[in-house]
Amino acid sequence: MDALQETIKKVRSKPDDASSRALSDLMKALDSGEPYELNRLYQLNYSDFSLAMNLLKQWRLDSYRFERGTLMKAASDPSVSLDVAQLRYGRWEAERV
Repeated sequence: MDALQETIKKVRSKPDDASSRALSDLMKALDSGEPYELNRLYQLNYSDFSLAMNLLKQWRLDSYRFERGTLMKAASDPSVSLDVAQLRYGRWEAERV
């Protein structure tokens, strides 16, 4: 499972957990371009910290450019699926039949 999907799964499973809120806020910051207080990452356990680092790596290294707001819709609404393979350069690609 890639870091983005794993993060979304964690946030959806325990939305009120402190680590889920920290990861959710990190996704919001990446999604919106707003600042994120990096010191919050040091409060995470090692597993969640590693997940956050992998999320940052994926965000930085992938060629995907998510449409603003897409990540948070997927993280907060379980009915919204996020197929990373369909996201390219800031827009949803239409499924090819």
